[in-house]
Amino acid sequence: MAKTVATILSYGMGVESSAILLRWIMSPVTRPCSLEDLIVITSQVGDEYTDTGSDVEAHILPLMRAQGIRYVQVARHGHFEGEGITVLDDSRTPARVFLEGDYKLSDELKRNGTVPQYGGVHRCALKFKAWVIEQWLEENVRGRARHAIGYNADETGRVARSEYAFGERIAFGFSVDEKSRISRSCEYNTLSREAFYPLLEWGWDRRTCIDYIRSALGITWKKSACVYCPFNALRDDAIERQREHPRQVGDAMRIEHLSLALNPRGTIYKGRSLIQITVEAGNDVAVEMYRKSIESEPWALYRVRRIYSGKGKADRAVEKLHVFEGPAEARMALNTISASSGFAVEELRGIPYVWHECRSETDFPTREEFITIAPAAVETKARYGLEWFDGRWSALQLHLF
Repeated sequence: MAKTVATILSYGMGVESSAILLRWIMSPVTRPCSLEDLIVITSQVGDEYTDTGSDVEAHILPLMRAQGIRYVQVARHGHFEGEGITVLDDSRTPARVFLEGDYKLSDELKRNGTVPQYGGVHRCALKFKAWVIEQWLEENVRGRARHAIGYNADETGRVARSEYAFGERIAFGFSVDEKSRISRSCEYNTLSREAFYPLLEWGWDRRTCIDYIRSALGITWKKSACVYCPFNALRDDAIERQREHPRQVGDAMRIEHLSLALNPRGTIYKGRSLIQITVEAGNDVAVEMYRKSIESEPWALYRVRRIYSGKGKADRAVEKLHVFEGPAEARMALNTISASSGFAVEELRGIPYVWHECRSETDFPTREEFITIAPAAVETKARYGLEWFDGRWSALQLHLF
């Protein structure tokens, strides 16, 4: 039997993983190893609500320091995997949460003019969390490792997806309500990795975790999430939390604006716009920060084209045609294009488009093309280059006409 040399806790700083860590500290009988052999690791995406970092610094880090628990904080270093990762901190006396990370997920979204996808695999988590932690483990953990992740017993579906992302032995924080995910995840165990799920073993769901943390620390622990996460449930407490973080919400609104300019369907939430939600909630401070931000930066005229091979399957080309001092000059240029081309300016959610070609909703392949304006954050790009895209565009034109 292979010897386990380390136990890893993926610490997302949220309810479940905090409950696991707290119980291991408070109740020695529940520990899978000595605290000296435990490695707690967080991949900092860079866009968590700041109160998450404050709560961890105030309540969790002092306990880790007192026990000498090793806490590793890592982050993605750049857009390409070849740029590696950044070790933000590696200490048995951690004093600070490096919430800002390095290369942020928001940097990626602004660079591409997109928002996180709410369907299918959570690619942002794979790229900015799972891959980053995997790289650190490969370089720093030799032999067999156990990796705990904080899914609760209600989250069995997330287990399989996390196993898709990781290759070592990790403790998972799934709760007792997630048994199907856990059973699928066990298929991924290897000679160097064995998954285990403390919350399932304890029979803890999310409510149990919240109650345990409150009884131990006197605080109601909040959900760990990026401000622009599309999976945030928009209940009253979430809206109030947005009100408490106007600067971060304003920046998330700017991200959504860029996405909507390049894709009228590109809202953060499924069928709902963060900008609209924030305005309707009366979060005037966030709205003002968002508006000042986009009005005080250069804008650009963009040509956007998509080729759809099927429903939801598209290749995109974005061309930055011209950069202007601000939105007023950019809008004048768009109006001139509209007048000279004969295509009207159409506005959706306050964003103007001049449509040259609309896609078919039923027949594939199909394509779309429009001219728009937006903050000049996105550069000219196409997945395989403009030359490749132009070739496909021309070929499809012959096919359609």
